[in-house]
Amino acid sequence: MLDNTEFEWIHADGQPVPVLLYPGFTSDDALVEPGEITAAVYNGSDGIAVHGNRDKVLALLLRLADAVRNAPPVPTTEACIAATTEPSTWKPGPLTEALAPTTRAWPLCDSETPQPIAADPRLATCSDCVNAFNERGPLIPLRLVHFLPNQP
Repeated sequence: MLDNTEFEWIHADGQPVPVLLYPGFTSDDALVEPGEITAAVYNGSDGIAVHGNRDKVLALLLRLADAVRNAPPVPTTEACIAATTEPSTWKPGPLTEALAPTTRAWPLCDSETPQPIAADPRLATCSDCVNAFNERGPLIPLRLVHFLPNQP
């Protein structure tokens, strides 16, 4: 089962950072797809296999489990941000459910064809359009990574 598998090891004593990665996040040519959520632990450069004493590893995994259980809604379809979105006027409100893309329009990301447009920029699943939105100077930068609190 684990033949030819490589792990990046991080020690639970080294203050590893648990995060949730949302659709649109890319790393090492891997993409978090719409409808998915990824729980990750890293130590500043790499991470996945956590080791350490039982209590510290357990505490870290419980933080991840609690975060996944209480995660905000995850977009289930591909969606980008409309090119007409004005970052300086966007103010986030509570997000209670994942909103489907509202229509097809020209996106803020690099595309030669109209794309599904997220009803709320936080639900964009295209990392390029999130970066483009942030570069335009929003009041609150959009993030595809959610850092977890220290206690579950």
